Amino acid sequence: MPSILSFPPIPKPARRGFTLVELLVVIAIIGVLVGLLLPAVQSAREAARRMQCSNNLKQITLAMHNYESSHRKLPTNYTNGTSTAGNFSVFAQMAPFYEQGNMLDMIHFDRPLHVGCCPGQLVAPHDTAAATAIPTLTCPSEANDQTFYVTSLSGSGPTQAYAGTNYAMNTGTGVGTLYDTRLPTDGVSWINANVGFEAIIDGLSNTAAFSEHLLGQLEQSPSEPTIDSMRRRTMFDVTCAFISRTMPPSEPGMTGYVLPEDPNLMEAYTRASSLHRGWSGQRGAGWINGREYWTGYTHYHPPQSGIPDMQSCGWGVFGVRSNHPGGVHAARCDGSVGFVTESIHLDVWRALGTRNGHEVMVEL
Repeated sequence: MPSILSFPPIPKPARRGFTLVELLVVIAIIGVLVGLLLPAVQSAREAARRMQCSNNLKQITLAMHNYESSHRKLPTNYTNGTSTAGNFSVFAQMAPFYEQGNMLDMIHFDRPLHVGCCPGQLVAPHDTAAATAIPTLTCPSEANDQTFYVTSLSGSGPTQAYAGTNYAMNTGTGVGTLYDTRLPTDGVSWINANVGFEAIIDGLSNTAAFSEHLLGQLEQSPSEPTIDSMRRRTMFDVTCAFISRTMPPSEPGMTGYVLPEDPNLMEAYTRASSLHRGWSGQRGAGWINGREYWTGYTHYHPPQSGIPDMQSCGWGVFGVRSNHPGGVHAARCDGSVGFVTESIHLDVWRALGTRNGHEVMVEL
């Protein structure tokens, strides 16, 4: 019989896995790539947010132009009889002109916005409108909660919800006693103003109309802010000690409170004042309400200032700030929107805030 040949089994190739060192190297490479890619992604997202914010201001300013064409004046805060406790904001007045038809069903200009004071108690259906956020009035870079819960009637009334806004109308420089907008200011808005485009003698392209600010703290009366991010959202709360209580007042400002020209002196000046009584967190707390600390701003502070704002019963100085790196958007009365850097000279920034300062602006 022929012999049966036998062969040794063919060995299977050994399976080779990653060593621990190789695995750590791969993880390190992935980490480096993510570290390189993440800032680019964040930068692209912020660029998109900045574009959307600029477009929001463009839409708001276009609505202002349409309002002016219909009424022959710009929208402004106004009195209801002798009351200056706040009525429908400029944004509420312009609602028909930036495609907020659903808001028009909830806003009745023939009825009071609210009753009482500081702030008043919202009257239905305005309470529903006040709590409804409007995307056009919100900066996409804003990180804070947009809904504020405000206790009405100086703390004795019900707590009501307000949707905040990151945009505000220019009430002027706020220097000296110009923070008191019961009388005409050097801006384009004050209580019962009757400003048409013909009154802006510096030129529409040389005069600011709207800019942006960060929303305040959700607390009505927060503790003293200790870090920069909180200081930029919190206001000095100053006693409402106006010299004249008539409307219009016979004399502007509060007793013993005349703001210095240099905003760097404002904090020490306010702290030393006998009128300083604590802190307020309601910056931008309601788009529907026509009070300056909610829907107005001044050119007193430079953009992105770390010095807190000041409010007294709704009036005061309110800076422009944003979460955009390096500056803020500002819309001019001609409808153009530009990015204003935080390094802008204060004199130039204030010149942009005046309607009749006889300044000729250079490109920002």
